[in-house]
Amino acid sequence: MFDITLKIDERMPVWPGDPRPVQAWLQRIDRGDPVDVSQWTLGSHTGTHVDAPSHFIAGAPDLETLGLEPFVGPCRVIDLAQLASLDVGTAPSERVLFKTSAEADGLSPRIAARLVAAGVRLVGVDALSIEPLEAVVAGAPTHRMLLAGRVVILEGLVLDAVPPGDYFLVALPLRLQHSEASPVRAILLQPVRGRL
Repeated sequence: MFDITLKIDERMPVWPGDPRPVQAWLQRIDRGDPVDVSQWTLGSHTGTHVDAPSHFIAGAPDLETLGLEPFVGPCRVIDLAQLASLDVGTAPSERVLFKTSAEADGLSPRIAARLVAAGVRLVGVDALSIEPLEAVVAGAPTHRMLLAGRVVILEGLVLDAVPPGDYFLVALPLRLQHSEASPVRAILLQPVRGRL
């Protein structure tokens, strides 16, 4: 089992303009309270999180509308640096996660279009965004291509220790009503002898 979730704390990196996570202690045992109770304040795009189509497209499905199916199931991890040799048109999986450490520019709109055409339902990356800041400022073409194709986006993954290959993904968002995004706890399970 691989835990591919970023740790949430007050010093973690956040997307420019997003709120930084804050933990406030409402009760502490060491102050004489009967229990420890904390309150977390964070944005819906904090750490490892999922973007629903409604993040960029008015009237598109939000997280509640999507249900759980896109976030649980067979998944393929691919090194983005090796993508040129991969025929994405063969739909390697309904869920694809990209290791981007060797690729500074994130996913291109061309690759996003290939993934949509292949019937992929979820695309994830080990970066805070599926495309760099300058691309988002210029109109977020990769986000828009995927989300218009009803492909959910999983961002902020930790894939350093995960070899490319086939896995079973569980990345459940919080059950937030009318939300365009949510933090998730994401794990990959390795199939054993062709099954889980």
